[in-house]
Parts: sequence; structure tokens; C-alpha cells
Amino acid sequence: MRKTLWVSGFALAATAVLGTTGTANAAGTSMGTDSIFTIGTDIQAGTYTTSTALSTCAWARLSALTPSATAVLQTGGATNGSATVTIQSTDVAFFTTGCGTWTLRTSTGSSGLGGGLLSGLLSGSAGA
Repeated sequence: MRKTLWVSGFALAATAVLGTTGTANAAGTSMGTDSIFTIGTDIQAGTYTTSTALSTCAWARLSALTPSATAVLQTGGATNGSATVTIQSTDVAFFTTGCGTWTLRTSTGSSGLGGGLLSGLLSGSAGA
């Protein structure tokens, strides 16, 4: 039951912001709002960090601009702390909510961080 709620909750959150575009700075090296950012248009690919995560931060790398869980490449988050993600140039978009401002640390990252929470939930390997 919890697995279904987490997946449904993510899909609802993604749907809520799917129609909006994120605001990135002119160089495309930071993200300061809860939104979906298009890779190569709104932001650059690379490794981003945030240390301003609010009480609950969630993010997802996406292979398509759709609210479907099949578009999720990787997810992650933080609780009252920092988060790091490597966004690939082959990713289509990046979704973020509650994470504060993301700042590009290096534009030459080659891999992401693990499988993410949603991947674990979908495969059944995450705790319920």
C-alpha cells in the first residue's frame, strides 16, 4: 500500500508542475524553484548540489516530459540536509520540489547516484 502511495504521490507532484517551466539563471547553472527543468534548455547537464533542502526534498531525473513513472530514471531526496545529483546530457528533464537552490558544481559528471527511492519502490527492494 505504501509503495503505491509513494508512486502515486510522485506522479501527482510531477503532474502539478509539468505545465510550468522552471526558472534557471542566464547561464543555466542553478535552479531555485520547485519545477521541471529541461536539460540543455533550462539547465546544463552536470553534478548539482543543494544544502538548503527544506524539511522534505525530492527530485527525479526524467527521460520524458510525462507524469508516467516509466519516465523516471532516478530519484532521491533529503530531509533537513543536503543533496547531490548528477544530471546526464541524455536526460530530458529534472524535477525538484522542496530542495531549495541547486548549484552546478561540475559539468563533466559521468554517472548518477544509485537507483533512487522510486526505483527501489517499483522493484520492491525498498522498505515499506
